[in-house]
Amino acid sequence: MARRARIGAVFVAAIMIWAGLRAGAQTPPVQRLSLAEAIALAQTRSALVRASDARVGGANARVSGAGALANPTLSLAQPFGQNTGGLDEGTYLTQTFELGDKRRQRVRAARGERDAAVADRAGTQSDLAYAAQSAYFEALRAGSERQLAADALTNAQEFAKTADTQFQAGDVARSNVVRSRIELSRAEQALTLAETERANRYATLRSLLRMPEDTNLVLTDTLSFTPAAYALPALRALALQNRPDLRAAQKLRDAREASLHGARALSQPDFFVEGRRSTLDPTVGGNSLRVGFIFPLFDFGRNRADAASAQAALQEQTATLDETTRLASLDVDTAFRTLSQARSTVEAFQNGHLARAKELLDMTQIGYRQGANTYLELLDAQQVYRVEETDYARALSAYNIARAALQRAVGGTLP
Repeated sequence: MARRARIGAVFVAAIMIWAGLRAGAQTPPVQRLSLAEAIALAQTRSALVRASDARVGGANARVSGAGALANPTLSLAQPFGQNTGGLDEGTYLTQTFELGDKRRQRVRAARGERDAAVADRAGTQSDLAYAAQSAYFEALRAGSERQLAADALTNAQEFAKTADTQFQAGDVARSNVVRSRIELSRAEQALTLAETERANRYATLRSLLRMPEDTNLVLTDTLSFTPAAYALPALRALALQNRPDLRAAQKLRDAREASLHGARALSQPDFFVEGRRSTLDPTVGGNSLRVGFIFPLFDFGRNRADAASAQAALQEQTATLDETTRLASLDVDTAFRTLSQARSTVEAFQNGHLARAKELLDMTQIGYRQGANTYLELLDAQQVYRVEETDYARALSAYNIARAALQRAVGGTLP
């Protein structure tokens, strides 16, 4: 019986080891992720980038097509009758060459649209960088709040245990036990909320980076504070020079202007070269070459309508450029003020808020151990310090997000 028991124990242990190894194999590996890596992944994996690349590719194709010659035409016909003044050749090969400004303006319009597509792609990259930074900082903030909630729960558990012990010994009143259990319940609820918030923020980051849902992310950067002073006029000038949406709007305006000139150039003549082969008399036959000009005689309204439409499109895009410029200036001003406020908030914490809350907690803990402070006073001091720590983490996150927003608002690296 003892031998059977030993064999059974070894068998059970082997199964447990195998199950543990299998569970370990199924555990997703830990992936360390820096802020720079998060930005790079967001900019390379996004479907918006693929769409922007496709748009730029199509615009490049239109530029090539706009500069190409008109396609030659081949006409095959069977003449009827005879001696019709040389108009009964059966084979025509015609090549038309545009004169005037039509081709140049068409190429200019296509290049303007291509440049606008390139600027829009840069804008997409900038938006993705900001989204990655925001998601990263929010995940760090949620992780910090979750850790603070876990620490608060540990303290609440210790105080609840201490209160029960002291009540059993007759040292404290029943109210201390009840209050400690209330604080323990609050701490448990706060931790549940913090864990949910952290899970949501990390899920947002993984989704943005196109990572599997079970990826175990470890964020290597921290919520740091690097104070920097900026001059608002310099930021506005930088935005007017670098913002992708302003460049795109300007390039589209150039394209609309070229389309207007191209529409007005349709009244200019074209040059053609035409080769003919006669089938009037097979025994005689003959080939001929003709060159000449094609003059548009009348406009029944189509050319005027195209020019009017192009003029309206130019006016529309000019107004769009003006509005985009106004919004860009407002965006810079708003981001600048937001960053200034966020900086002041962080500096307030660093210059005394957090230290005073910690000093109050330390003094209250010492007083509680010496009997000078009540349990309720200790709970109040702990609550004040936890709120200050939580608000400080949120202030750091807000500052870093505001700095990323200002960087996007100026369209590039901050000075």
